[in-house]
Amino acid sequence: MILVIFAVFAITLFIGVPIGFGMGFAAVVALFIGDAFPLGVVPHKMVNAVNSFPLVALPLFILAGALAGETSIAGRLVKFADALFGHIRGGLGHVNVAASMFFGGISGSAVADAAAIGSLMIPAMEKQGYSREDAGGITVCASTIGILIPPSIPMVLYGVTVGQSVGELFLAGLVPGVLVGLLLMTAVFVMSKKKGWPQREHWSTAPELWGAFKQAILPLLLPVFLLGAIVSGLTTATEAGVIGVVYALFLGGFVYHEYTFKELFRILVETAINSAIPLFIVATTAVVAWIVAVEEFPAMLVDFFDQMAFGKIAVLLFINMFLLIVGMFMDLVPALILFAPILLPVVTAVGVDPVHFGTIMVVNLGFGLITPPVGNCLYLGAVLAKVDLWTLVRAAAPFMLMNLLALLIVTYVPQVSLYLPSLFYR
Repeated sequence: MILVIFAVFAITLFIGVPIGFGMGFAAVVALFIGDAFPLGVVPHKMVNAVNSFPLVALPLFILAGALAGETSIAGRLVKFADALFGHIRGGLGHVNVAASMFFGGISGSAVADAAAIGSLMIPAMEKQGYSREDAGGITVCASTIGILIPPSIPMVLYGVTVGQSVGELFLAGLVPGVLVGLLLMTAVFVMSKKKGWPQREHWSTAPELWGAFKQAILPLLLPVFLLGAIVSGLTTATEAGVIGVVYALFLGGFVYHEYTFKELFRILVETAINSAIPLFIVATTAVVAWIVAVEEFPAMLVDFFDQMAFGKIAVLLFINMFLLIVGMFMDLVPALILFAPILLPVVTAVGVDPVHFGTIMVVNLGFGLITPPVGNCLYLGAVLAKVDLWTLVRAAAPFMLMNLLALLIVTYVPQVSLYLPSLFYR
């Protein structure tokens, strides 16, 4: 049945069927041909997959990010990042990356990060002499930080799928997110010398720094509150999502006065749509994952790697190569939900921590968001920068190498992911 599933799903992808429907259709065809289980198991498994209290965190974090994105929060974070890093060579490039790090702690989404920061930074960078493709390349590569800095929507999905603590996963993503940012800023500094990118002529004065900080402090407190509440045990990730929504509403409605009832209604509708898509994918992918488990495919993989006598380094290398290819053709959400339960027994058999593996998967599949042919952030960046896709890919290539370097470090230096969780959970 497994071969049938992957064959049917590949065909549906090729002809342009939406991933959720393609996954569900593949499961139905496999069950029909296998004739071992009734088709009634499909709706049963779909409902059970989304009937999950921890999964409620997904639409809540999406709503919190949407509410924040409709305010001046992104602009305030950009100004604070400029006050901190604008004087360094390649100033606005550093500001772009730093703003993505700050906004990633609010949105939890790479696409939202690229949209909010890109719409502000790309025009500003072009005015200062950056080419549109260079500005777009920095933006799309920095957007992957948004799914690592907590709160991270993919970390929620991974935690729910394999039964790991979302709070532990949030902590595990924090240092890798900062690592990606620092590597990208290093690349910006090197490229700025080659291309002559400008920098601000003077350092920010103490009053300028303080003024920018005062404007940004309330948005910056949001991820601190959320992570602190979860790690301290005061709330679950789902309850923290409620706090995030209320806090974003408070900032936009009562502090900044930037919402109208019409805009709030539109945000709620858009959030419902943006939540329904991944939740439907979760439901249909859960059926496929159940079939894969029933067929004992993960155990077969464990036996295969055991017989081949591959060590941890080789297993992680093969899995990373596989996931990089998968990420090029499949969106992050279905790939994460489908392959996490399949690959987790393989890596745990060679001594890889499940939380560490979650970080590896998110960093790896996040790279697929900036690579053709399916990369959502890449296409969005091309639209924002007003350049064709392959021009943007060529400009982004040096920064993509930094993302890959971060993947290697996260993969083979477990403490990058596990040090912070070890302080609070172990």
